[in-house]
Amino acid sequence: MGFEFRITASLTQEQRQHIEQQLAALPQASGAMPDTDARLTDAGLYICQHLRPDPWHGLEALRAWLDAQGVDYAVAEIDD
Repeated sequence: MGFEFRITASLTQEQRQHIEQQLAALPQASGAMPDTDARLTDAGLYICQHLRPDPWHGLEALRAWLDAQGVDYAVAEIDD
């Protein structure tokens, strides 16, 4: 059980830096959320939650931010 997403987005360097800063501030960066893997990739973002009953709570906030930035993106839930 878990949730895995690939978010494909064409990001500017400034947007990538903003996301990197946000990811560095997330609890899993300090080890508080060991079952969540969120990272910036060349294509956009990768988010995986292992053994979590609910989808990643940050997805709607991320969609809203991307929309506000005018970024074209696609969210694909990976189903193994």
